[in-house]
Amino acid sequence: MEEQKVEGIVLKTVPFKENDRILTLYTPQQGVMSLYVQGLSKKKPALTNLATPLCRGEYLFRKGRSDLHKFFDGTILDLHLPLRKSYTHLQVGGKILQTIHETQLPGKSSPALYALLVSYLKKLGDATFPETLLASFHLKLLKHEGVLSLENLPSSLDEKTIHILTTTRQFEPLLDLELPPSLLKGIDALLAAQF
Repeated sequence: MEEQKVEGIVLKTVPFKENDRILTLYTPQQGVMSLYVQGLSKKKPALTNLATPLCRGEYLFRKGRSDLHKFFDGTILDLHLPLRKSYTHLQVGGKILQTIHETQLPGKSSPALYALLVSYLKKLGDATFPETLLASFHLKLLKHEGVLSLENLPSSLDEKTIHILTTTRQFEPLLDLELPPSLLKGIDALLAAQF
């Protein structure tokens, strides 16, 4: 079978047998996809890192008969190590991955959303209040999917702040912005209502 290469971010890993993993990747052209990785061990740290959530890499694989494809080589592009500086940053990174996993479909090409994910994961380590970047990412995802209308927001949500979180193209205004818990909960509720 023909070899293929894809760039992707590991959303989730599931142990299989003793040293194998099933990876769920998010890719710009193929959406969510699954790869079967064999032979993880302490002697192969690069392979183990390629099979770790938050890793962005290039993955070489062969198509399988099902939706599960066989991984055979890869290159690490970014391990997002700055997210490991605090539990909160790591937790927010995990929540962003979970949101992608729950909202995106296999085979759904979305290079713009993939680029957004890459940029948010890269800047997340610089955020004083990582929950603000999570809220902004959720709003931009809703906008990307065409299900966010700024005109129909609940009155409990601050329209000006929502507008900044949704439309800003620069990270600087967001990195030191602390949002009230009520606004964070309201944005979570908006996301939950759509997916």
